[in-house]
Amino acid sequence: MSGDLNGGVSLGRPGNRQRAFLLTHLVRDGEKIRVVLEERIGNQLWVRPLDDGEMEPAEPIRVETNDIVVPFDALHSVGVNTSPIEGDASGFMTSIPIVEVRRDDVECEIWLRSLKPGEPDPPERVRAPWRYKRTFDRNSIVLDIERIDKMFPAEEDGYVPLANTTWTWMNLQQAPGMETLARYLLAAARRLDVARRCFKRVREQMDHLSSATGGPQIRAGLFEIVGQIEITVVALSRAIDMAVELNAVVPVTLLVPPSVLGARETLKDLRNAYEHVEDRAKGQVRNVPHPHALTIFNWTSLLREDAITYGDRRLKLSDIPGLLLDTRGYLRDGGAEAEFAICKAQTGNPLPGEP
Repeated sequence: MSGDLNGGVSLGRPGNRQRAFLLTHLVRDGEKIRVVLEERIGNQLWVRPLDDGEMEPAEPIRVETNDIVVPFDALHSVGVNTSPIEGDASGFMTSIPIVEVRRDDVECEIWLRSLKPGEPDPPERVRAPWRYKRTFDRNSIVLDIERIDKMFPAEEDGYVPLANTTWTWMNLQQAPGMETLARYLLAAARRLDVARRCFKRVREQMDHLSSATGGPQIRAGLFEIVGQIEITVVALSRAIDMAVELNAVVPVTLLVPPSVLGARETLKDLRNAYEHVEDRAKGQVRNVPHPHALTIFNWTSLLREDAITYGDRRLKLSDIPGLLLDTRGYLRDGGAEAEFAICKAQTGNPLPGEP
């Protein structure tokens, strides 16, 4: 049966003083809510609405004569949304996990705050009794870019797409003069994400190439690999150029990783060869005959040594995952530092989450 308890039953107030009965639903604002037992503490039964996708309990909740039923909402996070319409997920930006600060059972109010940067996620969700006022004190909500980065899980190589993180971070707070930086970082992030997706495709195709049984299959796989490598090199090289030149857009104290600086010129020469392959096909560099021009069409090192070569330039495929991660880390952290600097210079206020 359904218990007809109202959502106002909470801590410190008498429960339903009748003989034991079985409870499956509670009424809140005229709506019957399916509830489940979270925990029994003495004679207090903490019950919450059934989560979306959660399996129905095997048995109803047994409420004894002296039990006090405490209906609560299990709160995990506070959402940041660009849409004023409640429930409109199209404008959802990110969520910030929250914890309880204190609770006043006389005034029926609960105070909350977001997790601090670097603070581990709590093992349980916050229990907010129904009809309690939920309060966030001033400056109690902070957000750092690492928290946004956790929206999507890392893949097997540790890479997480950067464009979504960059867009979210740059749109949380706008300040005059930030538009150029936002466009710059987002363009670099998109190029880096493209490089990573294409390189993943390269690795998948190279694994399949060894199982190809006939000439047409082998050639089709090889052409696919070379095409994806071209896009990988061009996108990665451009992203690295933008990372190295970030300091020219806005002062950044964070140093570019040595691995990124060391690979820049090799990638630039490879990129130029692929971008101007029509010139190289004629044995030329900038419309002038060049002894290295035709080496971009030699795929022997790729198949035998897992390396991309052009003249005396050489890039091992095994170095690319590290370059992707190092470039990503610099663009993310350097971009966050740059945004802090611009925001402080323009508004005098730090961004949420700044130390």
